[in-house]
Amino acid sequence: MAYRVQNARWICLCLVFASTLHGGAKAAVTDPATGPFISDSKITDNTLELKCIAQNLSDPTANITWLQGGIDGTELNYAITSVGDAAAGTLKLTATTSLNVSGTGAVAKGTNYTCKVERSAGTLWQAVVTGDPTTRLLQLAPAREKLYYGDTVVLACPNYGTNSDPDTLPADPLPVPSPLVEWMFNYTDAWTGFLPAGATVDNGILTITNLGDIHDGEYTCQATNVYYTNYAFKVVQVEMAPSTVAPTTTPNEGNLSNTGAVVGGVIGGLIGAILLGVLAYFGYQHYTKSH
Repeated sequence: MAYRVQNARWICLCLVFASTLHGGAKAAVTDPATGPFISDSKITDNTLELKCIAQNLSDPTANITWLQGGIDGTELNYAITSVGDAAAGTLKLTATTSLNVSGTGAVAKGTNYTCKVERSAGTLWQAVVTGDPTTRLLQLAPAREKLYYGDTVVLACPNYGTNSDPDTLPADPLPVPSPLVEWMFNYTDAWTGFLPAGATVDNGILTITNLGDIHDGEYTCQATNVYYTNYAFKVVQVEMAPSTVAPTTTPNEGNLSNTGAVVGGVIGGLIGAILLGVLAYFGYQHYTKSH
């Protein structure tokens, strides 16, 4: 089965210097600045190349190796290159190895390959395993749960490791080969890859611009490698954005304001009438005395 391989990078949330147990197996020990970072690429239809990079090393004695069967497994032959100056903290080690994933000489499904970086500050390592693509569907944008008219929605359906957010990382080891990722709108029986206007796919990432009624429905991610095909689903439902108009005056508030104005007017009129009456009275008295 033909497939497209995507480079993958796995980054741990924080620096860890001790192995932990996850599901009965040791979890990887990685450094977000150093790695090791594993990627895979296709050499032939049946052969896969694994590359492991450890960078920003300040230790000239650092060593990188490939192991089969886990962190305590058998060391494999590899090609290694180094770049930079360890004293300046820029040393980068790269190790590569190849394996047949199908055809003559194919390795068994479920074979573990571990990249180990030994240094004076502690041992770092990461692992992959030949097997089915494991998909999970992520909404990368917008960050909020609800979707509104006019939004640009970004969906990812990564094989483990193709997204750099540590919160999305699975238990080790990570499955290889990295899969071909395709998308379809309202998938039923036959896979056609149909998507509505405004929806595009780039390197396995689905982007929907100017979200509208035509985009309401279910989006299916299909992830395929030489072993299997897995699916993940996302329902998109568009709604109106909350109103941002300033609140209007309520009837009660308006009645109170009008009542206050009426009362004030009446009182003012009475005071004015009294003053005019007083002025008229004194004016009449003055006139009477003068005659």
